[in-house]
Amino acid sequence: MKKLNKSLFIIYVSFTALFSCKESVPTYDQLNDTREQAWLSVQKAANGQQDLILFPQVEERKDVFRVNYGGVGYPAEDLKITISQDQKALDSLNKIRQNRGLQPLLPFPADAFSLDISSTDIKSGTTSSEFITLTYKPEKFDLTKEYMLALTASNNQGYKFREGNSTIFYYAAVVERLKPKTKWTAKVSTIHTGESIGIPGAIIDGNINTFWHTPYGSGSPNYPHWAEIDFGEEIYATKIGITKRQANSTGFKTFDILGSQDGTTWITLVSNQVMQQFNDEMQIFEITPQYLKKIKLDLKDSFGGQNYTHLAEVDVMGY
Repeated sequence: MKKLNKSLFIIYVSFTALFSCKESVPTYDQLNDTREQAWLSVQKAANGQQDLILFPQVEERKDVFRVNYGGVGYPAEDLKITISQDQKALDSLNKIRQNRGLQPLLPFPADAFSLDISSTDIKSGTTSSEFITLTYKPEKFDLTKEYMLALTASNNQGYKFREGNSTIFYYAAVVERLKPKTKWTAKVSTIHTGESIGIPGAIIDGNINTFWHTPYGSGSPNYPHWAEIDFGEEIYATKIGITKRQANSTGFKTFDILGSQDGTTWITLVSNQVMQQFNDEMQIFEITPQYLKKIKLDLKDSFGGQNYTHLAEVDVMGY
């Protein structure tokens, strides 16, 4: 009888320990097969269109994304995910563009992109699929046109995607952007001393309320003046932006823009350009698109006959 009681006690303790272990697993660590409180999402889909780089036109570039699971705990089964090109999504986007008077976006050329896999799994007990790699070939795109690729993820096991999170849109076009100035340095013909606003670095600090100023007063140097910017690297430039000193109608009027492709030899990019005297916004001057290491502004004369000049900011746009 004692042996029987002892055996029953051991069985009781074992079952108690088993159920205690199960109850001790936090809810967020448990496997779950519910569809009601679970959702899927394509990484990056919620962040708007993904801009791909077409310039310079190298042989190929890559981008990666994956599909994520969200819910209480982890999925109790492998979730099957299929990725496919979605022409309907692109057509819907183009209808919106046409209603706004914009040109429709072209689909990616068939030979210009590929996916390394078209289906993947979110394994049971995990929250993300493996990465899917998009490989695209910039050389296959016409740089004068705009393209869009819509890739939609789907699941046939009853799991839903968050609204707006099932399709990733890849945009491919050459877009002009302001070039970053982190490596830039500036030097100028002369500097007005005694005021912090006179320094050459003011023309590349991103602040239009600071400015470079030449000396003024008796004996100060007359025109021409100049300002030179070294990019610290080779950049592809399409336009030069110049912002004059704010709320001031004096300063330089006529000028040339020179450029250097090797850092030593200067060529004239545009000549005899004229600033708008009362325009405080950035004034844009087009140049022949090209790679440059430096630019130089040769300032020839002023609006009011003053011998001094000043300049707030220089920017460069390009690909």
